[in-house]
Amino acid sequence: MKTLSSTGWPDLSVRGGLLRQEYAIALGLTCCVPVLRYVLHGAVFQPAARRLFYTDGFKKAGKVPGKVIRLVDKFCESLWKLTVYATLLSLGLYALHDQPYLTDSTEFWQGWPSHSIPDKVKLYYAVEGAFYTASVFMLLFWEERRKDFNAMLLHHVATSSLIAVSYFFSYARVGSIVMLLHDPSDIFLEGAKICNYADWDLPATSLFAALLVSWLALRLVLLPFWVVRSCLFGVQHVLGYLPRYNTVMSAVLCLLIVLHVYWFSMIARIAWEKVTTGSATDTREDDD
Repeated sequence: MKTLSSTGWPDLSVRGGLLRQEYAIALGLTCCVPVLRYVLHGAVFQPAARRLFYTDGFKKAGKVPGKVIRLVDKFCESLWKLTVYATLLSLGLYALHDQPYLTDSTEFWQGWPSHSIPDKVKLYYAVEGAFYTASVFMLLFWEERRKDFNAMLLHHVATSSLIAVSYFFSYARVGSIVMLLHDPSDIFLEGAKICNYADWDLPATSLFAALLVSWLALRLVLLPFWVVRSCLFGVQHVLGYLPRYNTVMSAVLCLLIVLHVYWFSMIARIAWEKVTTGSATDTREDDD
């Protein structure tokens, strides 16, 4: 259990060994993520993509044009991310469905910093942290670089840092809600991309519409006006003071919101092109 030290910071010495153990588990999971992706890529995703995109003519010729190879790679990447985000959302709903702070932001701060974190929330944190930390390295060394590479890299670094630091400083309630708000939009995004790659127009359009609505509601309304607002103002009403590092945590969340606005502008542009011209292209893709 954490208590406030004389300096106003949580006294973490009483559970330092436990923290090291928990971070060691998260690090081990981080190392497992690329291995799991490699196995699923070879055993599931790539065979499925090849059956979908490789025509009989390509098979007989014994080779596949470069654009089709890239399409297979993109399809596999989206299948991996869809699998991960669906798993994370399921785990998040399981971990948080009975937590009072799921619907009441004042519960973020009740009893802070001496919060008891349920094991299922710890697991949710560890898996999310492992995925985003591993994603930094996979983005650098594995995945195809798109036009928003720098923004995506910044997002992954900020997210993995926020997960680690928020857990260390007893912001797990806030952090777990932030993670839960992010996963649904990612599911719709990857699902829409998969359908678009496969030329399944109606499912792609439906999932894209769900992406537009969920991104706006969860990332641009609930995140700033519920979570960040509570971090900036609600915490003082409950605790009577502002924790020393609260501003830093809020600043990182605001950075994520700026990135969300940047990506939402891309999503809105694609939606506008679809409505006005009947077709649209993902401005992140570079097929030159």
